[in-house]
Amino acid sequence: MKSRNMLVALAGLTMAGALALTGCTNTASPEDPATGSQGPDEASAFLACLTAADVEAKINASGQVLVKVPGQPGDGGQVSSGDGSGAGLLGMEGDEAGNTWVAVQSADYFADTPDVQDAYAACEAEHPNFVQAQFDPSSNPDVAEELEGQEEAALAFAQCARENGFSQIADPDAAMGGAILIPDGFSESDFRALAEECYDPASSFAFASSEDLGFDPWMVLEEFQNAPAS
Repeated sequence: MKSRNMLVALAGLTMAGALALTGCTNTASPEDPATGSQGPDEASAFLACLTAADVEAKINASGQVLVKVPGQPGDGGQVSSGDGSGAGLLGMEGDEAGNTWVAVQSADYFADTPDVQDAYAACEAEHPNFVQAQFDPSSNPDVAEELEGQEEAALAFAQCARENGFSQIADPDAAMGGAILIPDGFSESDFRALAEECYDPASSFAFASSEDLGFDPWMVLEEFQNAPAS
């Protein structure tokens, strides 16, 4: 199943498009017993604690407890760590409504959202044995195949960009989850022209930027996703 495209700020980067990070696919990913140490009862109890505190949360197929990122779908909801390093993020998933859900190591990750941080910290204190399950995407052939497809699509996009005069578009960077970096100063008209030449709505990969672009790449990409077939 192709991951839904979204706009997310992660560790100082704005990510637009399907998230090609570990644990960031919508594909169901059964937990690898070798990497998961979290018992289902402990995860369920931790989830119940969060929801009792009005934190929107759920458990994914890997047994991780996910928290919904505050904000409306498609509005550039922010996912950021308190120190800006992105440390503590174990996984991220999008749903069909455009929401973003994160699995984190501790309440410290929610420093920018005090209500969520306080609730998460209280649940950690109430359930000291809770530990997030770990998931190795290479253990699931379906997930590994999807990630490989995302990498191939991103590389093809970068090559197409340079062939069409956008020489500043580099190949996807593994350090950014295989994202295509949108250069600083890239305008909305530049991005729309680039997307018109090279973006395939059927593909699934990420875009990123190191600064606020002044426009929402998600909205531009949606124009192409919703355009009638020619």
